Amino acid sequence: MKAFFILHFYFFSNVSYNVHYIFHYYHTIFSTDKQLDIEAKDLTTRYANDVIATCAFGLKVDSIAEENNEFFRMGKILTNFGLIFFLKFFLFTYFPSLSKMLNVKMFSEETAVFFKSLFLNTIVDRKKNNIIRPDMIHLLMQAQKGNLVHEEKTKDIDAGFATVDESAIGTKTVNREWSDVDLIAQAVLFFLAGFETVSTAMTFAIYQMAVSPDIQERLVKEIKENEAQNGGKFDFISIQNMVYMDMVVSEVLRLWSPAVALDRICTKDYNLGKANDKAPKDYIIRKGDVVQIPNWAIHRDPKYFPNPMKFDPERFSDENKHSIVPFSYMPFGLGPRNCIGSRFALCEVKVMLYQLLLHFEIQPCERTCIPPEFVPGKFNLGLKGGNWVRLKIR
Repeated sequence: MKAFFILHFYFFSNVSYNVHYIFHYYHTIFSTDKQLDIEAKDLTTRYANDVIATCAFGLKVDSIAEENNEFFRMGKILTNFGLIFFLKFFLFTYFPSLSKMLNVKMFSEETAVFFKSLFLNTIVDRKKNNIIRPDMIHLLMQAQKGNLVHEEKTKDIDAGFATVDESAIGTKTVNREWSDVDLIAQAVLFFLAGFETVSTAMTFAIYQMAVSPDIQERLVKEIKENEAQNGGKFDFISIQNMVYMDMVVSEVLRLWSPAVALDRICTKDYNLGKANDKAPKDYIIRKGDVVQIPNWAIHRDPKYFPNPMKFDPERFSDENKHSIVPFSYMPFGLGPRNCIGSRFALCEVKVMLYQLLLHFEIQPCERTCIPPEFVPGKFNLGLKGGNWVRLKIR
């Protein structure tokens, strides 16, 4: 737990600077009327790319100034979840033995070689020059040495309603040996988990601010109050104390959950009973079956969230959030296999919104997709024509 908080504070010290640079860059290219139309998905993807490069791979990457830098280019290839990727994912999930027999590869040889070389060269360089940098690579190196231990859980800083508690499973002493391939797999998994999903959440947060001016202004008011209270500074702790910010982000993750479904493997036979009065027999989920949980559909079910298509942060106010039915809200999953990066992701989204709204007013433009309509046939969530909004300097 302590290790992840170190990563969070390191994230703030580095990424806050990067975000300031992004907005300074946009200030310099604004037209004379002080407004600019941007494709929000492109902006958030570059932002998420630089965060992962810094916090996971120990790199200083500037994807705004260097639009086609190699790390960003490889990341885009790696996260291009098109039809072929979806078919491979389906094959790996439901027919793992067949996938192994056919030697199916999830990723291209080019991206595999790039990330493997990048990771291993970084480790060699750090060992040779005794470099200690509090990022994901350092944590993995400590794990490989057997020096990374679980600590007794202390009282955590409240990171928001959507945060999930990490499971106690795996906190026992583990004597396994970590190969270099194991470490590379963990680093790439961190990249995959924190690249597309976080950028998607930020993109739709920006979209909702554009089409919900009243909500945007209320959030801006809270941001300005935080600025005044902290003398123009903000950090990991202060941003977690922003109540309305958390309400807005929680509602973004409900209506636009980046993970549209969760998958779990059944560990023992379980009898669900009869599906309805006309069912001839009980339905039993067998041990080893893969179960898909449609959290996107659950989040939009009027049974659990009245008027579900309305973007309403008040669902997560102190007065209302306790009435949310348990297990009906799960943007980061639930149980032992939940997302261990929920705090990190929430922090990343909040920092982006904070800085963006502090400097710019977000408005719809002629190319904004209203009402929202998704691009069909894609694994990644995206709106038809792109996620266009207008930024206007405050």
